[in-house]
Amino acid sequence: MGLTIFARFWANLRRIPEIRACSRETHQWLAITLDYLGLRGAKYPYELRLRSCERVTLWEHIDVVIFWMVFARQHYPVTASHRLIVDIGANIGLFTLYAARTAPAARIIAVEPFPDTRERLRKLVETNHLSDRVTILDCAIAGTTGQKTMDSAEGIPSQYRRVYSPETATLNAEHRGPAGANQDNSGVSVRTETLGQVLDRAGCAAVDLVKMNIHGSEYDVLLHSQPSVLQRCKQIEVQYHELPAEMHLGKKQIFDHLERLGFSLVADDDTHRGSGLAVLASSPGMLTPLPPECR
Repeated sequence: MGLTIFARFWANLRRIPEIRACSRETHQWLAITLDYLGLRGAKYPYELRLRSCERVTLWEHIDVVIFWMVFARQHYPVTASHRLIVDIGANIGLFTLYAARTAPAARIIAVEPFPDTRERLRKLVETNHLSDRVTILDCAIAGTTGQKTMDSAEGIPSQYRRVYSPETATLNAEHRGPAGANQDNSGVSVRTETLGQVLDRAGCAAVDLVKMNIHGSEYDVLLHSQPSVLQRCKQIEVQYHELPAEMHLGKKQIFDHLERLGFSLVADDDTHRGSGLAVLASSPGMLTPLPPECR
């Protein structure tokens, strides 16, 4: 067993910079690293204390993966100058927490439709005394307003729950497990709002950063939002998911659409496993200036 663990650890030497980053985040870095690398699992729920005095409850292995991506790998770029951030697909709030720390003057709109996950998000916000800066919205973002269904079968990791649609039906089947293998359009009914409605709730003419990880629904949102709504966003960081070729939906469609609206592709971290993170920034003259109350 010891040799097996050593061999697997050796195979992950390329992750040493990330391991160092994790060690700077928490004294519990070794337990988190071993869990992330699949060498030794943690017992959930796992209470994690950060060196910056924040506290996080990790509920399942996927939460460790997301913690690693957000805090150790710094997957989603955030700067201290950001003043208004919209976290679409907030899940349990790991990016929300990271953004609140990195941009200490920012207001954050955290959008999470699934009831149990949203309650965990709420607890994280309250535990870390962020209620005065973080507004939680209980809706899913879609191309139209209405009601949709989100899968609710037991055993599906929270990050892989999806709003049901033909476009999202094929995504991440290997991660969704037996509970999600035959998931149909039954589940929890969730209210949908458009991106424009959410930005209007924020009360500002422009938004510094929109982070979006919504498991395939990014196409519905980005391709069907009004151009004037998208042009209110200074930067969009979208976790894209490649769909079957016959659907003619992939990152190229997102890039082309946003570039026609004046965005430039800043970065594309493609995993070459069906997903990736794209960062797109608007042209400086494209945005409506921020009103004084949002600066």
